[in-house]
Amino acid sequence: MKNYTIYAVSITIRIVMGFMLIALIWKFDFSPFMVLIIAILNDGTIMTISKDRVKPSPVPDSWKLKEIFATGIILGTYMAIMTVIFFYLAADTDFFSDTFKVRSIRNNPDELTAALYLQVSIISQALIFVTRSRSWSFIERPGLLLVGAFLIAQLLATIIAVYAHWEFARIKGIGWGWGGVIWIYSIVSYFPLDVIKFGIRFALSGKAWDSMIQKRIAFTTKKDYGKGEREAQWAVAQRTLHGLSTNRIL
Repeated sequence: MKNYTIYAVSITIRIVMGFMLIALIWKFDFSPFMVLIIAILNDGTIMTISKDRVKPSPVPDSWKLKEIFATGIILGTYMAIMTVIFFYLAADTDFFSDTFKVRSIRNNPDELTAALYLQVSIISQALIFVTRSRSWSFIERPGLLLVGAFLIAQLLATIIAVYAHWEFARIKGIGWGWGGVIWIYSIVSYFPLDVIKFGIRFALSGKAWDSMIQKRIAFTTKKDYGKGEREAQWAVAQRTLHGLSTNRIL
């Protein structure tokens, strides 16, 4: 439940901030119908986490609201920024055309909608693999039901982005070339999510502050500026170097 809550906060921040920035900067009106499609496919996948296989917490756990909201807001902000960067590269530059040799969609709002829809759909749903895991998301294997639901939902999303030509939704298919480019971009932008997750956890644990302050002798709060602790560490190192027991020191 905690993992789902972090995911929900992240997606809310990501959708609201991402589309808001695109609307304010480029005056681009993303199709509300496609937002509905994203929500339906994502919710269908997320329901499968009730049958997911996860590692239990090694220590007694609790609802840590500070951790939940900090993680959700930061992950959501990162994904929103990556979406804005993607839209900038697709709408204002020829980066994808020059790099991957796909045709430009700069002057076609309906095709930009399709591209933006697929990018948002992939990375938004892939986030659940990050929030559900305590370690690296690609090390802790998720349940087959969750993986199957993700693959089916994103296959449908890709087919919609590649082939759909719905005038009422202001979307036009972008072809498999662009579909592949968006998958590559989404995979590349996915990997930093684990690193960000670890960084947030480290910062909130207090160890980051301890490392910055306590290890700087002039600012430490330890007795005698930590002299005793440094001497003990030196003694342990010397005894270890000479093959002597360190039990008496420890």
